[in-house]
Amino acid sequence: MKQIISLEKEIAFKTMIGEITSISLEHDLSFINDSEVEGNLIISGTYKMTEASTLEESFNYRVPVEIMLTNSLVPEKRNIDINNFTYEIVNDEALFINVEILIEGLEKIEINDIENEDDKEDNKDIEDESKKKVLEEEKGKEEVRNDDAKENIEVLTTDVKDDLPSIDTIEKNENITSQEEKVVDKITETKKDEDVSSNQNNNKVMDSIFSAFANTNETYSTYSVYILREDDNLEEVIRKYKTTREELSEYNDLDNLKIGTKLIIPTTIEDDE
Repeated sequence: MKQIISLEKEIAFKTMIGEITSISLEHDLSFINDSEVEGNLIISGTYKMTEASTLEESFNYRVPVEIMLTNSLVPEKRNIDINNFTYEIVNDEALFINVEILIEGLEKIEINDIENEDDKEDNKDIEDESKKKVLEEEKGKEEVRNDDAKENIEVLTTDVKDDLPSIDTIEKNENITSQEEKVVDKITETKKDEDVSSNQNNNKVMDSIFSAFANTNETYSTYSVYILREDDNLEEVIRKYKTTREELSEYNDLDNLKIGTKLIIPTTIEDDE
């Protein structure tokens, strides 16, 4: 991940500024946690109050900086630098500066996040199973009602022959019952197909990112993701992040790399004991 933060600041001088004879920019910026940067930009140099003056005055100013990143970065794989620095004298009394701060590093993926996704998947399976049971119970109740209706028809046939419904009426009732059962069966089959499709899609998403994890015996506490940019080279990435092609190939398809591909880079945490 590379991110450039632009900062503009107007610095007021105690005297007039005719000419800047020398200027430098330094910083003491550092990470205070995985996603926050704090520190100062230090502007120093010499200047003349008028262009014709032979005397030079020195100046030194500190500009406090606080930066909040949207993503957490791996501590061993992050860096802060000055990408660009320009300045301009305004109103003969102030110095306007424009600084571009470059922050780069590997994004952090916590194991807890992966476990939470697994928990959500398990809960969804439980909900789907409960829905299936409800449908099966409703279908069973419908079958019981149909059986009771048939028994009532048989009782009427035995006791009151004059009120016996015609053969055509009985066949129509049976056809209606058969159609209702088919509707219930179709709803149940459709729900099962939707559940299977949903589970397959979710599994494909997880498999596409972590399919390589199942074939390795190593244990990592974090996994970093590096997004390939237009000017990136795989060998430079391997050298920069102190890994090997063989290790990357265990977690990535190195034969089909392109711009935007996310490389999974395992980060081992050494045991302190």
